[in-house]
Amino acid sequence: MDSTADYISSYAAELAYTDLNPKALHAVKRSLIDSLGCALGAFAAEPVKIARRLASRTSSTTPATLFGTHIKTTPEMATFVNGIMVRYLDFSDDYINNDGPHPSDNIPAVLAIAEAMHADGKALVSGIVLAYELVDRLVDSAHFRTRGWDYVTETSIGSALGAGKVLGLSKHAMAQALALAIAPNIAVRQTRASELSMWKGCAGPNGARNGLFAALLASEGMSGPEEIIEGQYGLWKQVTGQFALAPFGGKERPYMIEETFFKSIPVMYTSMSPVETALKLHPEVNVDDIESIDVEVDAFSLATGDSPAKHDPHTRETADHSTPYLIAAALVDGKISEATFTPQRYRDPKILDLLRRLVMRENPQFTTEWPKTFQCRIEVKGKSGKQWTAHLKHPKGHPENPMSDRDIEEKFLKLTHETLTPKQARNAIDLVWRLEEIRDVGEICAAIVV
Repeated sequence: MDSTADYISSYAAELAYTDLNPKALHAVKRSLIDSLGCALGAFAAEPVKIARRLASRTSSTTPATLFGTHIKTTPEMATFVNGIMVRYLDFSDDYINNDGPHPSDNIPAVLAIAEAMHADGKALVSGIVLAYELVDRLVDSAHFRTRGWDYVTETSIGSALGAGKVLGLSKHAMAQALALAIAPNIAVRQTRASELSMWKGCAGPNGARNGLFAALLASEGMSGPEEIIEGQYGLWKQVTGQFALAPFGGKERPYMIEETFFKSIPVMYTSMSPVETALKLHPEVNVDDIESIDVEVDAFSLATGDSPAKHDPHTRETADHSTPYLIAAALVDGKISEATFTPQRYRDPKILDLLRRLVMRENPQFTTEWPKTFQCRIEVKGKSGKQWTAHLKHPKGHPENPMSDRDIEEKFLKLTHETLTPKQARNAIDLVWRLEEIRDVGEICAAIVV
């Protein structure tokens, strides 16, 4: 076994609920409430319905529930469907450095196997903390995006070992789960290039499904390739380049889940600051007078948010990942809502005309200060000669500008107002706040049936 795989599998096997600090426990509850709200808000989305139809054809002797329903299926298929629900609105939590996989993509995998095993809340907490720890440390250290690979392998790793924690895997079995999560799950980044498809919101959930499958294989004794990270044809040489993981959380070091980025607007995270900046300008700007829109962001946000396809969006998936479109929509409408992502809006001639007047560019100072500081500057020039400028730092939900517990609850209530009764919604929130007391996490799924 190579040294990096040994380091990861040792930590994964040794982490215990009793190691966790109160901040980590509280952070798990916040992410779980947020993820369940996002899931129920996407209950009727087309990709969700497609995946739900497939999952409903499959049964299991160790079943897991599809969120919002009484439908039972295999834990792997529940992970896929529930993961798409969490991810679809692009409203779920995030963590960004070298790349930006949504760590919340791992929650459905850990919850599915915990439900199937009738595990308690403490086991669920431990698995989620471990999954976030692995994914976020990889985000800080590994380079998938810059070499043309998608980040979902990080998700596969997080889900494999998070699920392995619930399954009680030994260090040896954790190492096999790690290898089985990596070897078959290297995905190309074309998922997030050009015009975006439904798969944009399904790739992470598929990675989580595959990670859970890896853990289940390892639990039955399946072995994976040796030297999966440092070997001749391993992750370093074929995909990421060499990296060194920072010390994991514990022993008075904070856990990565404590650094989670939450979203107050349903858009790609690197679009958050630009959208908030545009919303600040909206009351001042005469949209009919706009001659040009100049947007300054850091290099990462420019690379992920701007491209020819994103100046001419034809799908919902492209629209919620198009910083130019979202800025234009915010300037015109003064808000971002579900209506923003309808064809009537992203193909609106007025907004498309604004997109032709909008230019995004890198501000080198912003790049230097990123990712510690997320910021955007927008300058709008009018045909009349008027000029409007705004510069914002740290979108709402960033650890430096956090959403409160009340904000998280209100977001859940807004997202579930069409799927849960007010009493159901309140009960579900209260249940998660006492997560460590739950004896069977199946209670969570039972509490959110639409």
